[in-house]
Amino acid sequence: MPSAPPSNKTKIIFIGAAIVLIAALYYGWQFGNETAPPPAVEKVAEPKKSEVQPLAPKATDLANMPPATQLTTAEEGDVLIDEILRSDKEIPQMARDLHELVKKLNGEAQVNASRHLVNLTGDEDYGLIAGFLVDDKMNPDVIEVLFSDLMNRDRALQLPLFMNILKNPKHPQNEEVRNVLTILAGDDFGTDFTAWDKWASDELKTLQEQ
Repeated sequence: MPSAPPSNKTKIIFIGAAIVLIAALYYGWQFGNETAPPPAVEKVAEPKKSEVQPLAPKATDLANMPPATQLTTAEEGDVLIDEILRSDKEIPQMARDLHELVKKLNGEAQVNASRHLVNLTGDEDYGLIAGFLVDDKMNPDVIEVLFSDLMNRDRALQLPLFMNILKNPKHPQNEEVRNVLTILAGDDFGTDFTAWDKWASDELKTLQEQ
């Protein structure tokens, strides 16, 4: 005699048991293969951009650069001189920039700038130098550089400046100029500036005729 088919209740129990078994197997497999998440990478903040100002003003700012109120180091001066010399400007403009720089600097930096100034200044632009040269309050070391350069210039350019210095007993080169003029004139007129002026005028006239 064939056995009776399972009742609906028995089927439900089997189906429920199968679902539980399948769920248990799935979660067991899931947890067995689960790996720990990678450690979080700490984000490093980007460094702020430097806001440090340049060591020295640019040559283009020279017109607004006030005279140095404390000693300018040679290194600081070299930064500004180098910027002028490396620019794409024509030589006469470089000379004008160096003229402005000499006015702003002091100490050894000013002397170095004056050396470059005389090297780049032609006779036609000598006004860039003349004002410094005849100023008895100018840095004596700068005046020495400028005077040494003047000694190698054209005689017609020299004489008016020699006469200016000769008439200023406070000028550091006063005595040297008098010695030079005494040799050129073949006579020492002392403080007789009328005699000196006459000689200088005659000398300039002779140079122009030549």
